[in-house]
Amino acid sequence: MDISGKRGREIEYEEMIINSSDVQTEGEYLSTKRYRTLQDTVRIRNYRAAAVCLVLLCVLLLTAVIALCVHIYTIRTKCTQEREELIQEKGNLLKGRDQFPVVGKDQCSDNPKWITYKHSSYYISSEWKNWTDSRQDCLQRGADLIIINNREEQEFITTVTSANIVWIGLNEFHKEGVWKWVDGSTLTTEFWRQGEPNNRVGDEDCAVSHFHWADYPCDYTFVWICEKDLEV
Repeated sequence: MDISGKRGREIEYEEMIINSSDVQTEGEYLSTKRYRTLQDTVRIRNYRAAAVCLVLLCVLLLTAVIALCVHIYTIRTKCTQEREELIQEKGNLLKGRDQFPVVGKDQCSDNPKWITYKHSSYYISSEWKNWTDSRQDCLQRGADLIIINNREEQEFITTVTSANIVWIGLNEFHKEGVWKWVDGSTLTTEFWRQGEPNNRVGDEDCAVSHFHWADYPCDYTFVWICEKDLEV
């Protein structure tokens, strides 16, 4: 083998080595590129997932803040309403206190059972008598059975009698179904209980008060209330 032929084979061998090295380098580059691309893709997905979680967290936080604000507003509105109701109730109580019956000084010493309310004095019995005897007792005291003129006086009677059944000065002696007061005046304001008067047991010609009015036989016995006008 001559020198030139040997040298040619050496050159070819070196070129094969160089080409093989180039192929290996390009393959490594492509592999590295694919790996980095995969890493970038994973990183982007992680970023997107984190961003979605952050957005959801913000939405949940905003929802919680709105719910809390609504709850606080509801409580505040309720407290304001309750405060206004308490103020109104307090005003009603003060008004009721001002209208509460007081015992007149002139009545207290001589007649401890008489109560002064507005323009009248009232005697509340502790005994039980029929309607006629009850009225007779009132007449002996310079008074008569009570005449109820309005709801305010009706509520007053209910209060001072502790909701007991009491005789009042109302009857239908003159004509069945026509109720009159003991002073002869006709009935204008009525506080009959539902279904009353009904004359249920017959001859129920006298009236009692127990929150509302009812007719009873006049020979039944109850406590009674006398009323007389205050001297001006």
